[in-house]
Amino acid sequence: MKIVSLILIFLNVLSSCSKNNKPIIIHNQKIFLASIKSENGINDAKENWLIKDIQKDTIPGISLSKAAEELLIDKNGTDVIVAVIDMPISIDHKALKNNIWKNTNEIAGNHIDDDQNGYIDDIHGWNFIGNSKNENIIFMHYEFTRFLIAEKMGLPLRPELASQLPRAQKVYNERMAYAEENLLGVKKMDSFYYSTKNTLSKLFHDKIIIDSKLDSLSLSNPELQEAIELHRMYQDENVDDSYVNNMMLKAKKRIDIQLNLDYDDRAIIGDDTNNLNDRDYGNNNVSHNTEILTHGTKMAGVIVSSFEEESLQDIMKHIKIMPLPISGLGGENDKDMALAIRYAADNGADIINISSGKYFSLHEDWVHDAIKYAESKDVLIVVSSGNVGIDLDAEPKYRYPNDNSPTGHTEISNNFIRVGTSNYTLDSTFVHPATNYGKTEVDIFAPGEEIYTATSIKNEDYAYGSGTSEAAAVVSKSAAILKSYYPELVAEQLKDILLKTGVQYNIEVSMKDSSDNNIKIPFNELSKTGSVVNVYNALVLAESLTKNSSN
Repeated sequence: MKIVSLILIFLNVLSSCSKNNKPIIIHNQKIFLASIKSENGINDAKENWLIKDIQKDTIPGISLSKAAEELLIDKNGTDVIVAVIDMPISIDHKALKNNIWKNTNEIAGNHIDDDQNGYIDDIHGWNFIGNSKNENIIFMHYEFTRFLIAEKMGLPLRPELASQLPRAQKVYNERMAYAEENLLGVKKMDSFYYSTKNTLSKLFHDKIIIDSKLDSLSLSNPELQEAIELHRMYQDENVDDSYVNNMMLKAKKRIDIQLNLDYDDRAIIGDDTNNLNDRDYGNNNVSHNTEILTHGTKMAGVIVSSFEEESLQDIMKHIKIMPLPISGLGGENDKDMALAIRYAADNGADIINISSGKYFSLHEDWVHDAIKYAESKDVLIVVSSGNVGIDLDAEPKYRYPNDNSPTGHTEISNNFIRVGTSNYTLDSTFVHPATNYGKTEVDIFAPGEEIYTATSIKNEDYAYGSGTSEAAAVVSKSAAILKSYYPELVAEQLKDILLKTGVQYNIEVSMKDSSDNNIKIPFNELSKTGSVVNVYNALVLAESLTKNSSN
């Protein structure tokens, strides 16, 4: 991660200063490592590796290009709505603007709830972390902070919640220690950055550093060498004033807001987060603060991207993103999550992508009710498994949202998919060690390492992202394509088809056990299906099922 690596670099500097045939498709096919070439062509195709095919390209993607060329070439899709419950989304981004959902039952800017859905001027969705004055939340409490605040305020907690208070306190203490150490590192980096900038800018008449003149300056003044090297490192890492200032802001707010037991993180909204019926809040600004809240834009990019392949453009144009911001920097609120799921279900979403999550939940029952409500409205929900590298089967109740019953032994619905992350390397690193897994709790894996996608970071249009967030978005993308070409499929069928048609890989992968020891686990033991989602196979099965049902 760039932030961490830069801080380490600066700490090290400080220290040093102080010193072509169609194959037969077999559902749940097994591909054996010995029979394929690892990373064949991956360097040339890295930007779009997730759409490649294991047999055709020897790259373990989802076979989307192959599906476009062989299965969808003469077919017409229909529009599909994917609600992205996440951070705000940059809806004017060039990669997204043609794929943003529009509420045609609402008249923009008339301050009237034309469609009487309870949300005024919700043209492109609804922002659940703002108020009617267009004041919006950027930083919010972690959920474990909310647990400790509830205890401090003497709020009644059900026994199953009260029993988690020791765990919440432990996580809080660990996070505070990290936050304090991180702030020190960021302050050092901030000092180095501006010291370097000031040192070099003084050498130029207009205070603007001219890179072409730095070499001659270095030769004439060896004492400037360190400043010049740091300046070039900043350039290589796209570090500028905005980046450094954002890092400092995040480091400070983590302590001042996210971990502050005396701070009211809903002050600008003014709602009661313990009352689900208190719903008169939010606004229609679904794109606020996207330079710092970048996650939603990245997920939307993964879902709709055609990767500039002409054969995919006609497919991806049918996917419409419904932005539903509930997340800032911190932990999303269960109330916002539940209401966003219900909004999506009530306003035509076919699929809900939730590439976020947490390890505590004060109102899990509200979210469960919303999941079941979405099921009743025929909406598929896709969520990420998380990036802590733990076996969720060991602690199934500690990853939210989930579809576990109160006993934890059965699922509450049939419209819920949880996703882990796969890589393009067909070896022990095929699964990133940080991905959560579980033979019972995780349904399927999907490409999620180094995925090229849209970004709202300043001065950047695209960037690579990695994690189970990206993997969940890939499954939502896959489900949307299925729904687009086979609109008669219901949510439960979409789930069933995707889970039945993944590709299995006979590989042992490196993971960590509960004691943080390195272990090897067969890939097919990491999820319920033991497979990676595959669009080509899913479309083949969908075609077969719909043909049979029409006969």
